[in-house]
Amino acid sequence: MGIMSPPLFFLCLVVFSVMQYCPTSALKRSYVVYLGSHSHGAEPTSVLDSSRITDSHHELLGSCMGSKKKAEESIFYSYTHYINGFAAVMEEEEAAEISKQPGVVSVFLNQEHELHTSRSWEFLGLERNGEIPAHSIWEKAKFGEDIIIGNLDSGVWPESESFNEEGMGPIPSKWKGYCETNDGVKCNRKLIGARYFNKGVEAELGKPLNSSYQTARDTDGHGSHTLSTAGGGFVAGTNLFGSAHGTAKGGSPKARVASYKVCWKKCNDADILAAFDAAIHDGVDVLSVSLGSDPLDYFLDSIAIGSFHAVKNGIIVVCSAGNRGPNPGTVSNLAPWIITVAASTIDRDFPSYLMLGNNEQFKGLSLHTNSLPAKKFYPLIYSVDAKAANASARDAQFCSVGSLDPNKVKGKIVYCLVGISGEVEASWEVGQAGGIGMVLSYPHQSIHFFTNVRARPHFVPTVSHISAADGLSILLYIRTTKYPVACISGETEVGTVAAPIMPYFSSTGPNRITPEILKPDITAPGVSILAAYSEANGPTPLGSDDRRVPFNILSGTSMSCPHVAGIVALLKKIHPHWSPSAIRSAIMTTARTRSNVRQPMANYKLGAANPFNYGAGHVSPNSAMDPGLVYDLTTTDYLNFLCSIGYNSTQLSTFVDKKLYKCPSKPTSPSDLNYPSITVPNLSGKVTVTRTLKNVGTPATYTVRTKMPSGISVKVEPKRLKFEKINEEKTFKVILEAKRDHVEGGEYVFGMLIWSDGEHHVRSSIVVNATTLNM
Repeated sequence: MGIMSPPLFFLCLVVFSVMQYCPTSALKRSYVVYLGSHSHGAEPTSVLDSSRITDSHHELLGSCMGSKKKAEESIFYSYTHYINGFAAVMEEEEAAEISKQPGVVSVFLNQEHELHTSRSWEFLGLERNGEIPAHSIWEKAKFGEDIIIGNLDSGVWPESESFNEEGMGPIPSKWKGYCETNDGVKCNRKLIGARYFNKGVEAELGKPLNSSYQTARDTDGHGSHTLSTAGGGFVAGTNLFGSAHGTAKGGSPKARVASYKVCWKKCNDADILAAFDAAIHDGVDVLSVSLGSDPLDYFLDSIAIGSFHAVKNGIIVVCSAGNRGPNPGTVSNLAPWIITVAASTIDRDFPSYLMLGNNEQFKGLSLHTNSLPAKKFYPLIYSVDAKAANASARDAQFCSVGSLDPNKVKGKIVYCLVGISGEVEASWEVGQAGGIGMVLSYPHQSIHFFTNVRARPHFVPTVSHISAADGLSILLYIRTTKYPVACISGETEVGTVAAPIMPYFSSTGPNRITPEILKPDITAPGVSILAAYSEANGPTPLGSDDRRVPFNILSGTSMSCPHVAGIVALLKKIHPHWSPSAIRSAIMTTARTRSNVRQPMANYKLGAANPFNYGAGHVSPNSAMDPGLVYDLTTTDYLNFLCSIGYNSTQLSTFVDKKLYKCPSKPTSPSDLNYPSITVPNLSGKVTVTRTLKNVGTPATYTVRTKMPSGISVKVEPKRLKFEKINEEKTFKVILEAKRDHVEGGEYVFGMLIWSDGEHHVRSSIVVNATTLNM
């Protein structure tokens, strides 16, 4: 994949093309105009400075609109803290004109982004059987005490017990944020900030927003779930309809948390950038961002821009990889300064069992199984035999809404097939018709049997995810038995499930913007995670779901992202002077690629997973405390990387406060960015990449070994690195060469490079795509 052209040229070309082939239109859209960094540097602006910056934005836009007053009416955000730019409503021609102005880095549409527990922390080794071992990172990091975690999401449910302030000391003095108290939102010593950003969505809607948009309160549930996963306190006795019983807690239970609401129905660029600017100013240490879009050029992506400024100011940014798997190249949040997180399973499952009157038993899944009396049998009926008079047999087969006759269903377990309406909706229909249980089978043996393995919060006790073959056996029993009966049972199963496994939905590499950077970086628990929820919304997306729960079980990379954010906060507490890249390196180089049954991690089909699925592997928090060596990076390194993919010094100087940056005189390769993984997307013959390791442990000598990708020769020079003091750096070269007799072009192959002193094992994934060789 080739690199993208620099954004100014790209934008002007697009706008020029539109103007050439489309009639002139007065259609107005909202745009973000990005101007880089502020000249005032890292110090927060005064009110006077803020006013001056806003005025300069009015002047700049006014010069293109022909009126400063018109510009003042058009601009709805001025980014005045750390990010320099503004968001405004304008015509295409005006956007094209301002993109040509000196100092403008990029102009892009204010587009939408989408929103991408009680057991997971034990699975990660932070506790054992409810006890916290002395070697746990929780103990070493004092549970993340006083680290501040910010969350860009759908808001917060402030009354949740996960945000109880009991036992919390005074708010850290560095905190400059605040709480917007509309709609009864109250902050405390745990939840120290709650803000909302809605001007971007208002500009897109083109009309004033009603009161439902004037609140930091979470009415969706997503934001409360992610924030409590990262930094929620200990809450005993949590469960969802009896499943996942235990103590809910976040990764950093004693951290302070702050919510930045940027997502309403969708999440707009202008609001996201405003929240990043505010969070940097407020003083957060970590940002968790469980949202994203299709991959975009870095200067046209509000998350990439906002996170760059955050990282430049020492804030670690963790983002979700996306839920568009399993197809290749679906991973999002690709900037190398972001920690990008895939999702994987934990060793917990929610099996449900159906026992027929003939003693045949079938296993499924459900989050609502144990409300029926144990071993009590109920009449079992096929949904088609219970169809309503005005319903079709096909609708009844799938238990679609309104398809069942209450007179035939009441008091019975109903056998249905999975249809397009969804399994939760089918259970709602069974419940509305008076049924006391449901069995849900696939109509044919499709890929969904292997992939769609998440338990759901059904409305009645349910046995779902029954295979087509088992479903036929159940239907045969119903058809051949005069009085068919069945009973449903279930429980939460812990410790006996092979994990982690990569689920089908987790987005995968390669990186579509810069294939030389492996994404995702890491995987973490993201399937069936219990955490806080909004009590303004039901536990399912159904509008008819009037149930309210304080905790809910959700799945997605949105759930894995805050797991890593919580771990990052712990590492920040232990190593307050480590850079964001050093913390990422510690997480990546200590990750594991084997499951709890000592087998290579599997994908959703139970075949071998690879770095495009999991990056460096599954996060191992206790090991990340002491990685031995790290791959460190500075802002200048990131700027050099951007030069290597086509940006120029003029564009990039806007990132540097003193505007002294110049691209290296000798061109560099993006593969040489000092990243904790090595990716060569187009190997033809031989290539050499360089890396530098920094010692963050005791003096030691490290020796290298490699697991070579198939058909690729890997040589490392030198083979030994001797470190005599803390923070000492050593550089090495990796020479990769395609073996002529063993390479077929067009396929990626995978290996690993490991530096070890006998105690530490510093691992880096190797990813290579060798082009076909001419013999």
